Amino acid sequence: MPERLSPRAHGLLAINIAAVIFGTAALYGKLEVAPVWITAMRAGFGVLALLVLGGLSRSLLRLPVQAWGLLGISGALLACHWLTFFISVQLSGVAVGTLTFATFPLFTVTVEAAARRRLPGLTELLAAIAIILAVALLLQPDSSGNDSLAGTLAGLVSALAYAFFWRVTQRIQQPLPAASLSLIQNGVVFLLLLPALFYAAPAPADAKSWLALSALGIINTAVLLLLYLYALQRISASSCSGFIALEPVYAISFAALLFGDPVTPWILASMALIIGASLILLRVEQKTQPLAAPSTADPA
Repeated sequence: MPERLSPRAHGLLAINIAAVIFGTAALYGKLEVAPVWITAMRAGFGVLALLVLGGLSRSLLRLPVQAWGLLGISGALLACHWLTFFISVQLSGVAVGTLTFATFPLFTVTVEAAARRRLPGLTELLAAIAIILAVALLLQPDSSGNDSLAGTLAGLVSALAYAFFWRVTQRIQQPLPAASLSLIQNGVVFLLLLPALFYAAPAPADAKSWLALSALGIINTAVLLLLYLYALQRISASSCSGFIALEPVYAISFAALLFGDPVTPWILASMALIIGASLILLRVEQKTQPLAAPSTADPA
């Protein structure tokens, strides 16, 4: 009989599965569906899944007005983050979309430094230079016809929106289960984008598209959150962040295998620079303040 897995082994298994699921999120940008629809349906199906999983708790009724305001702001930032992420993927491909979003630790550290009124350290400056160089490499022309500049800008906006989303979420001091927090934020995303669905095109037109969008909301949002939280109870936040930072590796690999997306030397060089610099910045941030689990467990 094989020995029973230790709690740490369970945690590592959970975070590896979460990282693979995380890496598939960008692939939904390949759907012939408007980014507004992708984002709204991700949030809508995510809300339904979180309701089933017990995201609606009595603690929500005891929240003060200020907390509800912060929840609303964080939901609006999450909507901006997801929307610009899928815009980036549709404009420039999975590689550009995921790699530009992966720069979010730079924005997070910058936002935190500004909030604490301190200058960035040498390590942060060197990591920032590496990320800037990596983003410049993504602007190299290719033969795919993608709009690399517009997609890169959209991806950077997505990363910046996530940095502010994380900052605002951290300011919600009231004890609130992660599932409840995510439920409200996803609900805000859906309600904000609902009016735009009447004008956004193309809309989901077949069962395959609806099935994919439901999977994005249920698996890539609700299930991913639970896996991340499960792992976080058994291994360190640093280890969890390290695995999640590998999202571009999985996403680009899946896109190459399933859709034949090109993986150029520029993309590989950019990937190495961004992942390396981001891991360094995450460790710097965790030394000053432990990096909490994102409320969606999926910045993308």
